[in-house]
Amino acid sequence: MTIEIKKDICPFCFSPLGAKGVCPLCKKRPNARRTPCAPKALPVGTKLKSRYVLGDVIGEGGFGITYIAFDGMKEERVAVKEYFPSSIASRSGNEVTVPPDSRARFLTGKKRFTDEAKNMAAIKGMEGIPAARDYFSENGTAYIVMEYICGDTLKSMVCGKGRLSEKDAVNLLVPVLRSLALIHGAGIIHRDVSADNVIVTDGGAKLIDFGASVASRGQSGSQLKRGYAPPEQYEKGAEADGRTDEYAAAATLYFCLTGNVPQEATERMRIDKLSFPARLSPRVTAALTRALSLKKEDRYPDMPSFIRALTEE
Repeated sequence: MTIEIKKDICPFCFSPLGAKGVCPLCKKRPNARRTPCAPKALPVGTKLKSRYVLGDVIGEGGFGITYIAFDGMKEERVAVKEYFPSSIASRSGNEVTVPPDSRARFLTGKKRFTDEAKNMAAIKGMEGIPAARDYFSENGTAYIVMEYICGDTLKSMVCGKGRLSEKDAVNLLVPVLRSLALIHGAGIIHRDVSADNVIVTDGGAKLIDFGASVASRGQSGSQLKRGYAPPEQYEKGAEADGRTDEYAAAATLYFCLTGNVPQEATERMRIDKLSFPARLSPRVTAALTRALSLKKEDRYPDMPSFIRALTEE
C-alpha cells in the first residue's frame, strides 16, 4: 500500500498546517530537518507494516519509545509504541540489535510487551482506556498501535494548574475507576495506576500504559512507583489483585485533591503520617482512608465498592 501524507499535513505530528506553512501544534515546518527528537528513536517518516508512518516521539522510557504516527489505511493519527529496552538494545539502521548475552532478557521483555498488546486488545471500547488497534513484529522487535490521545498527563495538569476541587477530581477519575472495574472483571490487573499514567483530554481522562498488567492474582513486585504502590508490591512473590489497583487509584485521587503524592507505603508501615485536608467531605475522606489501607483485607473488596463509597450520598 502506498502511503501519501498530504502537503497541508505536518509530517511531524500529522496536524493541519497553518496558513504560513507552520504547524500550529508542534511549531515545525514541513521542510525541517527530520532527525528523531530522541537519540535512539526511528527517524521521522519511517514506515512500519507498509501502513504506519512515524512522526515525532511523544514518550520515552526504559523499555519503550512511543511515536505519534499516521495510519495510511484509516487516514488518522495513532500512537505507536515500540519495544526498545534502552539498557541493552541498539540500532543497526532500523533493526533493533541486542548482544548475545542479553538475548534471553530481551525476549522475555518482548513477550511481556506483546502480552500488554493482548491485554489492551481484550479491553477495548472502554470509556477510560485507549483502544489498542494493532500489534505486530518488525525490525527485530515488537510494536503496539493505539488510539492517539491528545492531552496532558494528570500529573502535569495538577502541577501546572494546582489541585482540583473534590467534585472535579471525583468526576474526572470515576470513569477511569469504572474502566478498572471492567478490566478486573476480565481478569486483568493494571499494577501501575498513577497520575503519570492518566491522560486528561477535552472529553475526560484515560488510563494508559498496560506494560505492567498481569492476569488476576499475578505476581506483584515489579512496578514500584513511590506513593502509589501499596505494601504488597514491595513483597517478593506477593500476589496482586484488584485491591492493588484500588490503592493506587486512591493515591491518584489523593494527589488530585492535595497536590501531593501520599507518603510511601513502606514509610507508612513504620510511621503513618497520612492525613487529609479538612476541606474534604467526610464521605470522600472515609473512602480514601479505607482504600489507602496498608492491609489489603482492610480495603474495599472491589472497585465498584470504592466507586459507590466516593459517589453515593
